[in-house]
Amino acid sequence: MNYPDIECPELGTLRYEEEYECYKGQLKAQQSELSIQLLTDEDGAVASALKRATDFVKELDKHAQSARDYAVEGLLAIKNEIWIDDEDEEPLTPEQFKERMVLDSISIDSDGAVSFYHNDGDLFWGHCILVTMDSENNFTIAEIAG
Repeated sequence: MNYPDIECPELGTLRYEEEYECYKGQLKAQQSELSIQLLTDEDGAVASALKRATDFVKELDKHAQSARDYAVEGLLAIKNEIWIDDEDEEPLTPEQFKERMVLDSISIDSDGAVSFYHNDGDLFWGHCILVTMDSENNFTIAEIAG
């Protein structure tokens, strides 16, 4: 199947990646470049993910901040109780935790779910912090991945 590039004013150029069965592109957001992936549905269509993405990026900063807040709720205690490097390391405050998180990419599924992938700033020894939001903009999980 031929998947032409998608040119979108809100998202830029998106190119299909056969290996991952999704469209990928780069956004300028959060004072840096951010990778975006739009997953196709079972028929190979991207229309629903594209619609969600164009609406979503209009409020990306707000959603990204909320994702960091949700990560703090779910992961700060784990960091401070289990992932302390040594006895000299002080527990982190919520602000310190969020400052070390850097949003690297977002992935939008055909059902409207959004995954936020963060560089962990070595909070969890280089693992990814993954925060997932459903199609109704409710956060469902914050976890250590990779």
